[in-house]
Amino acid sequence: MPTARAGERARLARRERRARRAELAAVLEAPAAPLTWRAGWRGKALGAVLCLGFVTLSAYPEGASLAEPRPSALVFALWTPFALAWFSCRVGIWRITADRDGVHLRRMWRTRLLSWSEIRHVELRHDGSLEFFGPDTPEPMAGLFAPPWLARRTGGTGAEAADLITVMAEHPRLRPAGQSRPVPGFARWVLLLAAVIFVIGQFRTW
Repeated sequence: MPTARAGERARLARRERRARRAELAAVLEAPAAPLTWRAGWRGKALGAVLCLGFVTLSAYPEGASLAEPRPSALVFALWTPFALAWFSCRVGIWRITADRDGVHLRRMWRTRLLSWSEIRHVELRHDGSLEFFGPDTPEPMAGLFAPPWLARRTGGTGAEAADLITVMAEHPRLRPAGQSRPVPGFARWVLLLAAVIFVIGQFRTW
């Protein structure tokens, strides 16, 4: 019974999405300029809080200092700031742009272009990411919108973005006429932030 009810809910949700997107396609006009979605204040605040909490509350193991290093402790001191910086940039400066060529997804090292022919539909995941589905297999996930449960309380644009990109993929006449400017990946910001966190950690070990 629980499986049957879950299947029925999924079918109803798909039916609602199809109806919603059909209504959107009927009233939408092709935008002249590219459309961009990016991290809002919540993502930036989350990244800042995580970094601040780490540098003020974390306890470095003995040997994490460059002055008296121990291999395992030094690996912790180097790897942890990098992982934290990557996650903070992932939630704080993500970017998705739709233009005449397709959808540009900002990644770590570069911005990846998914041409419109590679996109069949887009869905908002429970974690707030957009999942792109192509002709054969799912494409990468991108963005970090408010999850559906949070968007129902505070508002959010993730479902709207998924609907809009899907409609544009299905209807070429509704795609933006403009072309976006290239945007580099966020690797440089990851390296800079990781270096800052590492230096602060070294001061704390002295």
